[in-house]
Amino acid sequence: MANLTELWIKVPNPFFGVETVGFSVRYDEDSDSRAEVPFFVEGEAARMRRLADRLHLLARRESFVDCSMVGEAYSWSDPIPLTDEVIVMAFQDHSLEAHDADPVRTMRNRLRNQLVPLAFPFLRDLVRVAGMRLSPMISVLITASCVPDLELELPVDKIVPENGTQLLDDL
Repeated sequence: MANLTELWIKVPNPFFGVETVGFSVRYDEDSDSRAEVPFFVEGEAARMRRLADRLHLLARRESFVDCSMVGEAYSWSDPIPLTDEVIVMAFQDHSLEAHDADPVRTMRNRLRNQLVPLAFPFLRDLVRVAGMRLSPMISVLITASCVPDLELELPVDKIVPENGTQLLDDL
């Protein structure tokens, strides 16, 4: 159960035509000060095997996305399978790295990385980097014990301008 210092964001079925694969993000009391926040991708073993190669692409997102742009000061760790049905990876915040001499861009990146729920950069990169086709409507559940649950449902085009073409079941 979540305590006052823990928050979960869950996206139950982001992939087009697939209801058995989803992901969650766990923020704990140290998430504000940590450069990494864990992601858990879960689903049926056969689908998770197919998805694993695509998730490896996210760790090389700088080959697909101009990471010098505002809002792109982050990366993903390599995915690590915990079981046949669970893969863990981490969002890595690069917004305060010393190599950026522009303090305005540094602040914009920091604000974006701290204020935008990490489910959204993950969804964008599933499309932009891995080419995955997402469901037309994306459900997001934000939950913590200290506040009522918040459920959002957004059209995919409000998250990423163009959806991907690769269906998870076709991999």
